[in-house]
Amino acid sequence: MPFTHELALGAKIGEGFFSDVHEGTDNVHGKVAVKVLRQLPFESANQWLTRKEALLAEAQNLKAAEHENVVRVHALVRAEADDRLHLVTEFCDGGSLQSAHEHGPMAISDVRTILTDVCLGLECVHTRDMIHRDIKPGNILCSRNRFKVGDFGLVSNSLVLGYASAAGYLDHLAPEVHKSGLTSGQTDLWALGMTIYRLLHGHAFYQERFANIDIPQSVMNGRFALNFPWLPHIPNPWRKFIRKAMHDDTAQRFNTPFTMSQKAASLPIAPDWKCDYAADGTTWTRMKGGRQIEVIHEISSPRRQVWSAKSIGGTRTRTLDGVTTPVSGREAVNGLTAFFAASN
Repeated sequence: MPFTHELALGAKIGEGFFSDVHEGTDNVHGKVAVKVLRQLPFESANQWLTRKEALLAEAQNLKAAEHENVVRVHALVRAEADDRLHLVTEFCDGGSLQSAHEHGPMAISDVRTILTDVCLGLECVHTRDMIHRDIKPGNILCSRNRFKVGDFGLVSNSLVLGYASAAGYLDHLAPEVHKSGLTSGQTDLWALGMTIYRLLHGHAFYQERFANIDIPQSVMNGRFALNFPWLPHIPNPWRKFIRKAMHDDTAQRFNTPFTMSQKAASLPIAPDWKCDYAADGTTWTRMKGGRQIEVIHEISSPRRQVWSAKSIGGTRTRTLDGVTTPVSGREAVNGLTAFFAASN
């Protein structure tokens, strides 16, 4: 599908709320990604016109934000024929973190790498007086083992509440956004904290725990992150880190993405459990001294749960801890949390 003599659109490789994404080629950059930006369902014709003009005016800023942890923007071009914009960016062959988030909890060592890379990318964006406004797994992409922030500049303050509501990311909006509709660098850090929480727990856990919550009201009521449910293997420093990033008081959050990255460097990544989560039970595994440590949490009902921890190697299996008589969910999680906290 020819676009100009320099750019050709290929197969559609993704579909998001703001755009369809195509593979493309041009004679300068070779293989590229092309986002075909469109008017949003809740956006009036005048709002779309205003946003198009703002995006075109912002193109130079987007192109100037060159950093190894920011998806590079090559061009933003108006398509007169169909009233759309074509955002031409570098092609990230690793895709976004959305599929990893949907697959299940990620290892904390991988999440720390992602966190550090995203902080450095956001620092680049913020120092150019830009705000992302839409940090989430789907907007973090991977290319050559680098994680990059993408799609910054696509959401405006006038659209952020409507977009987050329609796209299901209201808990990525800090309380001040719900109250005033205004974003800042601090609201990006709140959204990054929520993103890290999602990556650590996976989509299924998140959906089960948050599906019936009135998110805007819960966020505005305060202490939102203090009431999070946690998978029991998540270390306490990680929990404190996310609570700080999502503090109700902006002055109590991290000052900048860079200071956030500095704190992230001290977060523990060992022991690094592989977690396979399911609604009726979860399994954790890791290697220690040539033996596999396996922890199994089985859920018959909220009041009938058992768990066991075993060391497996050769022909011998050794029981490390657990409960064989069913206990309540609270007791099971408390026991698991204590076991993981003591493991090394």
